[in-house]
Amino acid sequence: AEYMGFNNRKMSGLLIRILFSTFIALAVCDFPKDFSWGASTSALQTEGAWLADGKSLTVWDNLARVLKYVKDNTTTETTCNSYYMYHQDFALLKEYKIKHYRMSIQWTRIMPNALAASPINEKAVTFYRNFLKALLEAGIEPYVNLYHNDMPAALYFFGEGRSDEDFPKHYGYYADQCFRLFGDLVKYWFTFDEPWCQSAQGRYEEHERNTKPYTIGYYMLLAHSEAVRIYREKYQKAQGGKIGVDLNLSLIHI
Repeated sequence: AEYMGFNNRKMSGLLIRILFSTFIALAVCDFPKDFSWGASTSALQTEGAWLADGKSLTVWDNLARVLKYVKDNTTTETTCNSYYMYHQDFALLKEYKIKHYRMSIQWTRIMPNALAASPINEKAVTFYRNFLKALLEAGIEPYVNLYHNDMPAALYFFGEGRSDEDFPKHYGYYADQCFRLFGDLVKYWFTFDEPWCQSAQGRYEEHERNTKPYTIGYYMLLAHSEAVRIYREKYQKAQGGKIGVDLNLSLIHI
């Protein structure tokens, strides 16, 4: 709890009760025998290497380092250092007998300029291919999320980010490249992590609060549908994979 920023005893106790009730709820659920249990991370929160090998800035890089957005001034520069230590990470997963691992790819590594038709960063391609191969060699199935709230800063320099009408075009091109470059290693794709949270729970100016969440949600849905269309029409038959979206789950106690 302290690691997560909950230094207050009351908050720590609340967190423990929430986790305990969640585990109890999961324990009494009747999951199918082929249900896949695993672990999940996001690239921004684990990779570190924030500017290594040609990667460009995400919005969170700017928020954490420049604007000191995180209370204890934590930045994205190192995080868990998985960019350099993923072999050790996978050895731990294997030790814990985890067979399924959801990860994410950073748009800003693959396409530092972020815009549709911009150059591909070959160093990033090599990194992620090695990363995915190491997972498979450890007997762990990768589940790849294309976007985990790590918006390329370039899309704000050249437009309005997720609320820009060109966002689906830029995202679709990025997704297309990922399917092409990694589809032989990946059988499970996700377009976005918790799109409701990314639209409804954003920080907006007073005059934007009644419209901006809907605009962002609208263009994220269009981007999702564009990526799904591209995968199904160009890659799914040959690669034999599946594609969906990560939705946030809330347990309701009745």
